[in-house]
Amino acid sequence: MSNSIHRQLIIITPTCPPGVCGVSDHAYKTALSLNKFYRSVKIGVEYFPAVTQDIPLALTTAYWQNLLKQLNGDKINNDLLLNFTPTSYSRSGLPFNLLRALKKFKNTSPSNHLYIFFHETWDDSAGLRLHHRVRNHLIKYTVKQLSKLANGITVVTNEQKDKIESLTNSKKVRLSLVGANILPVNKQHGLTSIRKPGEWVVFGLAHTRLWTLQQHLPLIKELYHKGVVKKIYAIGPVNNQFADQELSLAFKELGPNVLIQTGTLDPGEVSAMMLTAEAALVGQTADSLRKSGTFAALSAHAVPVICEAPASLDEPPGVAIFRPHELMTNQTLLSTIEGEKRRLLLHQWFWLTRSWEAIALDMQSWING
Repeated sequence: MSNSIHRQLIIITPTCPPGVCGVSDHAYKTALSLNKFYRSVKIGVEYFPAVTQDIPLALTTAYWQNLLKQLNGDKINNDLLLNFTPTSYSRSGLPFNLLRALKKFKNTSPSNHLYIFFHETWDDSAGLRLHHRVRNHLIKYTVKQLSKLANGITVVTNEQKDKIESLTNSKKVRLSLVGANILPVNKQHGLTSIRKPGEWVVFGLAHTRLWTLQQHLPLIKELYHKGVVKKIYAIGPVNNQFADQELSLAFKELGPNVLIQTGTLDPGEVSAMMLTAEAALVGQTADSLRKSGTFAALSAHAVPVICEAPASLDEPPGVAIFRPHELMTNQTLLSTIEGEKRRLLLHQWFWLTRSWEAIALDMQSWING
């Protein structure tokens, strides 16, 4: 704390609450927890949400351009944390005005430090259309320029780390932590709540839920026909082709009224469902679990997570996750002593390493170097 208590922190992010943006939500919650380490913390946004809330935000929030202009005559030493995704500050992938402003920020004083949080990188998939390849070229140029300016770079997956290190020849890229946007009122509620046997959940956008159901379909069918699974609640947006396909798949393979699409729920409603769910289906890769706010939220609520992640996985702990083949072999695993141990371990992992307080400590330690 001694290195930063006399400094000001500016966090640049796409938008702010109540706007719907996972990156911005993460940035704002991190800012709140970092506030005690700094003389002041301010939020700089690219745009304000169309809908505002009656209660003012706890931190000073303005357009990032205005905040940086105010620094010109300021004698305070500044840390600047940029939360970056490829098209948040320019649809083309080349945010010229932002790059120019950051160069000026660094040149104004040697005591001004810049840190970049790359939440997403570029897509190197084969068969991209010409305009996507052009945008990728601009994004990579931007990443190189930001890397030259940055005092430190952080990402959330090993894949992102490898891509940026390869592109920039930089060895200053570190892995950061991602928290949960949805938390229980009390951290112990996940361990004391009453679970409803046979009621499982799947979260996310409709296409993500569809892929998850397709991936876990053999397990779902087996356990449904044995009476272990009774209802699957699909929580997230509906009214698109993927939601229709999701419902059609469940009807065809399981019959009517097994998959229940809830639509988008408010955070309190989602938390309540997490506290009663017997298990959650997750279709992500082991590496992407590190950056999943949904996985973090499930862990915070002590929901047993079913996912194809190896038991050898270190972060998050693979031994706390339930693999489909295990449930195929032992349909009662969720309710056994071993199942309870895994649930407790996942819950402990979250509150020790992924609470916003833990994330702020990790971030502050990195910035102070």
